[in-house]
Amino acid sequence: MAVARARNRRRGRAAVDAAALQSAVLALAGARQLGPAEAALGELSALIAMPRAIWTGDVASPLREPAAEAFLRRQGWPAEIVAALWEGGVALRMPLNIRCRFEHLPFAISLYDDHRRHRRPYSGEQKEVAEMMRAQGFNAVLVVPVRLPHARTAMLGFAGPQPLDEVEAIIEAAAPHLLFAGHVFTALQDRLAKRGTAREEDRAALTPREHDCLQLAAQGFREAEIAARNGIRPTTVRYHLDNVVTKLGARTRAHAVAIAAQLGLVSTR
Repeated sequence: MAVARARNRRRGRAAVDAAALQSAVLALAGARQLGPAEAALGELSALIAMPRAIWTGDVASPLREPAAEAFLRRQGWPAEIVAALWEGGVALRMPLNIRCRFEHLPFAISLYDDHRRHRRPYSGEQKEVAEMMRAQGFNAVLVVPVRLPHARTAMLGFAGPQPLDEVEAIIEAAAPHLLFAGHVFTALQDRLAKRGTAREEDRAALTPREHDCLQLAAQGFREAEIAARNGIRPTTVRYHLDNVVTKLGARTRAHAVAIAAQLGLVSTR
């Protein structure tokens, strides 16, 4: 009974206009350029009373992402926060990015050390970023993981002044709309960046022998072992694997194996 009453109190504090929410996400889905899309996101932010949006195309990438940085700047995040997130891979270690890699539904996270269900407090550079965000008047972030093919996870988030339990109530009321918004906004960013999935002709570009060598390399076999299993010379194995690296647009053999595994071309077991 007590739990139910608490839940009802949270919902009462986080009343969300479902019709207006649906209108905002439909406007977002219909946008073909960033300007109208970000205007629709702004309307969504206002409806959930979490005024500052966050977006990144890949929470597991250690590389600077110009589209994500530009989005943060347009949203009004101070330059020192934008710079700090990519300084030394700080964003990778932020709790919201870490949880995105394992969660598939929207969740709330506090910017304070005393929040619930958190593995450990903020520390070092993470703490500095959290403190800078708190100085902007924010207490919590609503995070929408966007699970995508080929082991990629994007993220759409909203920072607001609410305590953690109120943000959780917003999620209860609006989770489907938030998930939809995260996916359509990321799809638009991908389309504008011409970030596409592998084409069928790319997948078919490997010869049977190249595929055989790649499959064995993915299972941990060395050149000599691959050669023995295929009845060819180690130098021929090296030739085939070098071709694979080129055809998959990889930097190294390990990178080629990772790409092939993501495309479902090989099994690593």
